[in-house]
Amino acid sequence: RYELPSPMTERFDRSVRGFDFDAASPIEAAARAAYAANPIPQVPADAFRVRGGLTYPNVNGQPRNLWDTTQSNYMPRFGFAYSITPMTVFRGGYGIYFEPIGVPNSDVIQTGFTQTTQLVPTLDNGQTFVASLANPFPGGLTLPTGAAGGLRTNLGQAVSFFNRNLHNPYMQRWQFALQRSLPAGSVLEVSYVGNRGVRQRISRNINALPNSYLSTSPLRDQATINLLNAQVRNPFFPLLPGTGLSGNTVARSQLLLPYPQFTAVNMDTNQGYSWYHSMQARYEKRFGAGFMSTVSWTWSKLMEARSYLNAGDPLPEKVISDQDRTQRIAITAIYEMPFGKGRRWATKGVASKVVGGWQVSGIYQGQSGPPLGFGNAIFRGNLADINIPNGQRTVDRWFNIDAGFDRNTATQLASNVQTLSTRFTGVRGDGTNNFDIAFIKNTTIGERFTVQFRAEGINAMNHPQFLPPNTTPTSSAFGQVTQEWSSPRTIQFALKILF
Repeated sequence: RYELPSPMTERFDRSVRGFDFDAASPIEAAARAAYAANPIPQVPADAFRVRGGLTYPNVNGQPRNLWDTTQSNYMPRFGFAYSITPMTVFRGGYGIYFEPIGVPNSDVIQTGFTQTTQLVPTLDNGQTFVASLANPFPGGLTLPTGAAGGLRTNLGQAVSFFNRNLHNPYMQRWQFALQRSLPAGSVLEVSYVGNRGVRQRISRNINALPNSYLSTSPLRDQATINLLNAQVRNPFFPLLPGTGLSGNTVARSQLLLPYPQFTAVNMDTNQGYSWYHSMQARYEKRFGAGFMSTVSWTWSKLMEARSYLNAGDPLPEKVISDQDRTQRIAITAIYEMPFGKGRRWATKGVASKVVGGWQVSGIYQGQSGPPLGFGNAIFRGNLADINIPNGQRTVDRWFNIDAGFDRNTATQLASNVQTLSTRFTGVRGDGTNNFDIAFIKNTTIGERFTVQFRAEGINAMNHPQFLPPNTTPTSSAFGQVTQEWSSPRTIQFALKILF
């Protein structure tokens, strides 16, 4: 299979085309002059730049297409099946599957054609106030400028743009399975299934504070925190009224950003990837003697690199996926009672109508819980000590909160390069443990009508199934489960007439 996706255009060119990383901002000259009067030691006056801004289609030579066409979307497929014996088959396959890019409701960005005016109550850190409830916007409302705003669009605010060089992400999928027919109309299949996600789209802020300015101390570095949060003279005053950068002063960290005239510059990249391996077993008892059942078991692991541990990291973090569920078992069964017409007993008369036509069905699902993480925490212990055996867990103590976490609010990390992993495969929340059952009776009336009665129990065993516990070390509820994700036992009845 081959696909050639063409890029979209907006009918009236009311969209962002991209971001010019090197163009001088319209306010650069004024901002550099103001900065030169009060430079900070980290950025010499002659090194301070105000570059970059949004570009628009069909403006200043930009094409109308919102991104460039990808021409390499080849999707080979291969499969085989080999009968080892009349009762045993070995089969497998491989394929590549592309993901589309350029979804209208998320990738067509129309910044500049709508506008928000921020409430800025003070320009001098609360010494005086320029806004009030009677006049919350003394400078007036900021009107949308459309493409005419050019590089000036959303100065002092966050901007996003679609990466026009983005390639289509794709999945490589492969499988090998051994299937064996067994007595009593049953089949057993054991397979290996793998998947590799390539060039996955992930969002990143390219205007993040570089890691070189962050602390690498394993303990709270108050000097670095104070340095980055310190208020310094704002070179953008009074160039950006009605924004978060309109005050006389600004945090030092803002002037250390690659594009200090913006609070964030967000775009998607193809740096993400994932890999999945699993053993899957399935037993199926085909319908016979009024009974059928399937049992499926999956043992798997899903790893990913789809987010950045630190915003300034060059590559995403390799970590266990939040979608990973190591074990999953599903059992389904249907049994038709041996009563009524065409069955073994009570085949005629009133007895056939009363006790005939009954079915019992059930579904059981059991699944491991999601992996947990603890954020930018200080941990001095052994990771193996965090987990608590299943039989010892309670909603008040889901994991070992005394394994080595620093729980003192005053000593928590900030303005640092995070090193503690986002998630841990050995520490998990509650999983799925659910059983649903249904009793069904079909009663025929004449030749045209069938009345079906259903009595169903959802979560029939009334098992509580919990949301992940609190994983914030400084919280008084650390390690506690406070909510369920499943409903309690629900019993419902239904009556339906088929004709």
